[in-house]
Amino acid sequence: MVSSWVLAVIHLLGVGLAFAAIYSRARFLGKPVKQLDLPEAFLADSLWGISALVLVLTGLTRAFGGFEKGTLYYGHQPFFHIKMACLVLIFLLEIFPMITLLRWRIGRAKGDVTLNLAVAAKLSQISYVQLFLLVPMVLCAAAMARGIMI
Repeated sequence: MVSSWVLAVIHLLGVGLAFAAIYSRARFLGKPVKQLDLPEAFLADSLWGISALVLVLTGLTRAFGGFEKGTLYYGHQPFFHIKMACLVLIFLLEIFPMITLLRWRIGRAKGDVTLNLAVAAKLSQISYVQLFLLVPMVLCAAAMARGIMI
């Protein structure tokens, strides 16, 4: 019982960290190119990566590790399918920002001052879409926690 509660707490804290990190990354990358603060954007991006790892690990453990309602429940729960669809979309949307920010980090480490920062606004927009997709994930999680079926 306590381990289930601890996993749930860590998972919920991961959601909060994910929201804050994605929002921060969106704000930092949404500034005009001349005002971009790459170290801040990199920090927010790193926190987003950490929170994603925490969410996936605790989510898989809770759903399929015998701590919650079990595989049978989640397999037949439409809210779980919606939540996982949002997660897949978030991760698919993350491919471009992840590759771009990784290239920028490598470029900065090598002293490259000719980074193509023109795509920063696009990365910011993608981050806001990801934030939007977190909302139905939370709504679905709350519905599942209460046994609501559609």
